[in-house]
Amino acid sequence: MTKTKKEVSIFIDEKLCKGCDICIEICPKDVFTVSEQINQQGYYIPIPTKMEECTGCLICELICPELAVILKIKKEKFIT
Repeated sequence: MTKTKKEVSIFIDEKLCKGCDICIEICPKDVFTVSEQINQQGYYIPIPTKMEECTGCLICELICPELAVILKIKKEKFIT
């Protein structure tokens, strides 16, 4: 049986992010963790640390109140 997996890139716009951590809490695959560095506004922003776990469900992008999370789904990869 052949399965497909999406190749996903996650970007956080540091200028927009206000460190609410909603994306961290809502992600079903625990892709994000809190950064130890602050952005220009003084917020600890989320960083995607488990990109390989991301399924491209887009929940984090859709739920972000500041529109700071951007997912780019490249293509589907065949896994045998």
